[in-house]
Amino acid sequence: MCGVVGIVYHTNNARLGRVGSFLLKKLEYRGYDSTGGAFFKEDQTIILKKKVGSPTKVIQELDLEKLSGRKFIGQVRWATYGSVTDENAQPHEVNCRTRLLGAHNGNISNTDSLREFLVEASHRIVSDNDGEMLVHLVEHFYHEQLAVRKKSNPQNRVDDLLHAILRANQKAQGSYAACVSAADIDGIFAVKAGSSLYAGKGRDEDGDFIVVSSDLTSVLAKTRFLIPLVEGQGIYFTAGEYFVFSLLDGSRCVPGLKRSKLNIADIALQPQYHFFMEQEIDSTVANLDMILKYFFSQDWEDAYFGVFERHVQECKDIIFDLLKLYSIFDSSKLKEAFLEIVTSPRLEAIVKEINHLQSQGRTDTALLFFSSDEAQLLRELREFGEEYDPALFTLDLIVIWKKKRKVIRYKNEAVALFQQSFNCGGRVFLIGSGTSYHAALTAGYFFNSLTSLGIVPCNPDLFRSVYMNSLRPGDVLVAITQSGETKDLVDILNQVRENFREEIRMIAVVNNENSTIPQEKADFFLPLLCGPEIAVAATKSFSAQLSLFYLLAAGMKQDVMLPQQKLEKIKHLVGYTLKTCEEDVTEVMLKFFLKPSIHILGTSLIGLAREGALKIREVVLNHAEGYDAAEFKHGPNTILGKSTLYSFMDMETILADMAEFCRDLFNIRDIPAGDRDEIAGHFLDWIRDFKFADFNAEIMSSRESLPDRQGRYQNLHRRFRQQLNAGKYFSNYPLIFICPPDERDIRITISQIHTHKIRGADVVLIAEENAELAKALEGKPAGINDYFCKYIKIPGSGDSNIFVFQAAVVLQRLALKMSVTKMKYLNRAHIENHGVHPDVPKNVSKSITVD
Repeated sequence: MCGVVGIVYHTNNARLGRVGSFLLKKLEYRGYDSTGGAFFKEDQTIILKKKVGSPTKVIQELDLEKLSGRKFIGQVRWATYGSVTDENAQPHEVNCRTRLLGAHNGNISNTDSLREFLVEASHRIVSDNDGEMLVHLVEHFYHEQLAVRKKSNPQNRVDDLLHAILRANQKAQGSYAACVSAADIDGIFAVKAGSSLYAGKGRDEDGDFIVVSSDLTSVLAKTRFLIPLVEGQGIYFTAGEYFVFSLLDGSRCVPGLKRSKLNIADIALQPQYHFFMEQEIDSTVANLDMILKYFFSQDWEDAYFGVFERHVQECKDIIFDLLKLYSIFDSSKLKEAFLEIVTSPRLEAIVKEINHLQSQGRTDTALLFFSSDEAQLLRELREFGEEYDPALFTLDLIVIWKKKRKVIRYKNEAVALFQQSFNCGGRVFLIGSGTSYHAALTAGYFFNSLTSLGIVPCNPDLFRSVYMNSLRPGDVLVAITQSGETKDLVDILNQVRENFREEIRMIAVVNNENSTIPQEKADFFLPLLCGPEIAVAATKSFSAQLSLFYLLAAGMKQDVMLPQQKLEKIKHLVGYTLKTCEEDVTEVMLKFFLKPSIHILGTSLIGLAREGALKIREVVLNHAEGYDAAEFKHGPNTILGKSTLYSFMDMETILADMAEFCRDLFNIRDIPAGDRDEIAGHFLDWIRDFKFADFNAEIMSSRESLPDRQGRYQNLHRRFRQQLNAGKYFSNYPLIFICPPDERDIRITISQIHTHKIRGADVVLIAEENAELAKALEGKPAGINDYFCKYIKIPGSGDSNIFVFQAAVVLQRLALKMSVTKMKYLNRAHIENHGVHPDVPKNVSKSITVD
């Protein structure tokens, strides 16, 4: 996944470099292999700067913020086609026949064929990047259009470039979004051909502008007035005008602007935090509040929602009229339309009933603030006067009621489908990638402990290769995806729908409710309700997935109050766990953040162990593996004891002793200076290749006539080898156990701790307080003097399912702390391009929308 951005102002803008840099930084989580920006000036000059590195780094190195211009096209790259080089960085400038510049996000799958076509047509290809092929392709067809037209004017050139883009799109295969422009046209073309693209119109201190981006949050950072774009469309825009066109036939339209429902504060880093990952872990409690709010009925709601149920059609009509306000941007017209709503007899009658309920004290403190999906719009409307508060309060409640009744209906339908599938001998497949797959594995734990329904968790490839052809009527598929756009999951759903039509029911569990999977592929969806997640590593969305599957599993029991009561308890204990475990987590982090490899061993909790390991791999860039605790002894335990895994700390010890050896060696005064240089050369070779025997042989052969010196060399070498064989340079291997409060699991964990610590493991235990576990952990194994252990005690609930949520946030916090500390360590060592960052680690992206 990469990211493209484009923006146009009316005239040259001295601050365009700052604006473009700001937008690139907003896209940093989407790509950080390379960064580039092109600045178009009114005199038709173009300044293109690009380089390997993240936006944060490249912007500073290339002084992008100091540049000016009228148009800007920028790109951040997550490499797929072509290695990470300056040549493969985007945007690409081409000028084989006519000068164009462009950048893309996505994959052009027939890149090799396009390269052959372009080379045969005498285009000069300078990179391995598929984006260059796309820009050359547009250039090729644009030149053909210009050649046909004898005379050209600015409008002709816009029409010709549009025609070239349509032809290039027909020839290119793949999923992508792109920005393309020429110096001699006023605007920028952008296309949405399988990858995300958003557009917005606004005004800032530099004047009117229109902006496009692969990411909605970067557009919202500039404006909340959006230009609707759907799949298979493109847009041409200047600073004040635009038209949208079809990629199939070029037909044009000018859709009206729409006001975004998101508030920029919802996607900003709050002042008390340094990283989005940190903020998002801490928001878990608030996210659980949202699950409770929409998936369960509250006592106080009955009276209010009863009013709305008596006026169902009126409420639906009111919401319809309210949503129309998103397309009105003139303040006076907005107020006029708003007053039509609040003074209508249908709303006045409902407001009167609601006011009566409030006068009786039948309300809730949560209702003192707008909290519906339309809260941002309602806050704007409140600026027209506080006298409209009763109507706005009622509108907020109506929006909540409408969404909540749908969510609860779909929750009940999902539970009924699961039960129906179980009764008829069907299977329930939970399918997800990465973190979502781990949520599916953990969901299996919930269903196994709370129900008699055995679910089948799998990732898309496992499902395709093992289960696809065995599907039968009665089976249910649950697609789990934070983004709703995961490519391999979309492919699975398409194939199932094609093969089985309506015989297989498909449910989506998704955070982005307006994405492809919930809106186009699933029969219905259950929302995660955790808001935008900016950090690449999923944290709060994982906890939300766990919450949703827990309430579904618990919902299959007869006690209808059980899921709500349990989630209330989970919410309290998660917040308490984050506070009480902070010091212990920090101690473990300081011990493990430079360890090259870690195993997380979950007793009965393989999904949670894998997710904890994934977080460490993603943001710390240390190898980590999640395993079932009892399974670790069947092969993986060979990594314990002496191995060739060396951490930074181990190597520091080795090099320090080598330096001491070198000083002792060179302090032998009767060695001539020339011989010392010769020995130093041998020594450096020995350090480089780690060849102890080779160095000793060199010394012996060159000093055979000096037995006294030979003895001293041998003694020094022997000392070093003895230290090596004694294990001085081999540190214990770190194991992190996760043990729920279950008697059988505790016995297994005790056995495994004893088995592995005597073979050279440092052991961390995440569990509720238990005396027997503490004895097993803290007993120092004989002959291992540097044994490290730590008991991270989870606040007790006695409930294995509740424990899962607490352990999850502890593992997330551990990965966060390890990442921040290692990043600072590597920065101090001046190691470039190390890629360690809690929000934007290298090589991974937020949503994988390519094959």
